[in-house]
Amino acid sequence: MTPNQVEHARTVLRSRLPADGRKASRAEMTATKLARAIGRDKSYLNDFLDGSKQSLAAGDIVKIEDALNLRRGELIGVEMGELYKDLIDEDAADFDAAVRVRTGALKPGEVAERNNVAVLRAGRFLDKVGAGGDDPAGVRDIWRLPVPYLHAELRVRESEAEFVVVDGDSMVPTLLPGDRVLIDRSHTAPSPDGLYAIFDGVGISIKRLEIIKGSSPVRLRIISDNAHHRTDEILLPDLHVVGRAVCRVTRCL
Repeated sequence: MTPNQVEHARTVLRSRLPADGRKASRAEMTATKLARAIGRDKSYLNDFLDGSKQSLAAGDIVKIEDALNLRRGELIGVEMGELYKDLIDEDAADFDAAVRVRTGALKPGEVAERNNVAVLRAGRFLDKVGAGGDDPAGVRDIWRLPVPYLHAELRVRESEAEFVVVDGDSMVPTLLPGDRVLIDRSHTAPSPDGLYAIFDGVGISIKRLEIIKGSSPVRLRIISDNAHHRTDEILLPDLHVVGRAVCRVTRCL
């Protein structure tokens, strides 16, 4: 995006979303709701609007236009031809990542990062990290890790490894918002007790799972390390484990 496109996009978004400080109605679209609707972290558009983030991904521009009923190119103030000329390289890179993940063509040491919300299609959870059809929305990026570290230290293979973004404060202080957690998708049995990625009916979240000893039928506690969030219980057959957490990537404070 050029500087002019960035400013134009901010102007359009501010005109369509509630002003800062004004309480939005339940039905109104907000920057947080819109970010979640396009499969991004809740702070994604707020960071863009306040200047912390200086660009939007090509695929996100299209999704925002669809969500706000804008014509193609209207968000950044360009005509169709200009839009595709400016963004085709970025779209191609996103598409290539999705295709390589979906077809199992990852190179040694490559690990996909999941888009926690965009993996949902028609109320269902996709078994693969890749997006449905040709839509690249289910893949945010490709990480490249040293192969010996991935295989020997973390003991996980590229085809079963996946990064999940921590969104929210439910696992503070163990996990902070924006942390990345590497999960092993081959480990879906919630034993031993520990941190697992689970599908909660809306998206993917990292929680601490603990089997309730002696329960019959088997029940588990779904624990948030943040004391301000409640602990839930669930029957084992009702739990959808995506994978076990094996590594965390966080900022240095």
